[in-house]
Amino acid sequence: MPSYQPCAHCGFYAHSPYLVCAVHPHGPEVLPCPEFESAELWQPESPNDFDVLADWFWHPLFTGCCPECHTPFSRFKLPPLQWRCRICGWEDDTFTDA
Repeated sequence: MPSYQPCAHCGFYAHSPYLVCAVHPHGPEVLPCPEFESAELWQPESPNDFDVLADWFWHPLFTGCCPECHTPFSRFKLPPLQWRCRICGWEDDTFTDA
């Protein structure tokens, strides 16, 4: 497969020796690719954006452990849809529908 430098920075890039991306399996027909979507990580637009993130640093998604009893969650499994500690029974009800 041909390798194009911009493709490695695209959100559609497949990271495969057999496939360039989901949109253009054999690579883009024209450069620059019209479907290019940046895969760069989110950058804050203002210092206030960090305040929103700081409210979540206690969560097991960031810490890897229960906020109540500090029991570690597995790092080798996908994050659960509903966080629940198997030891103390703590549950994350942040995103439950009420």
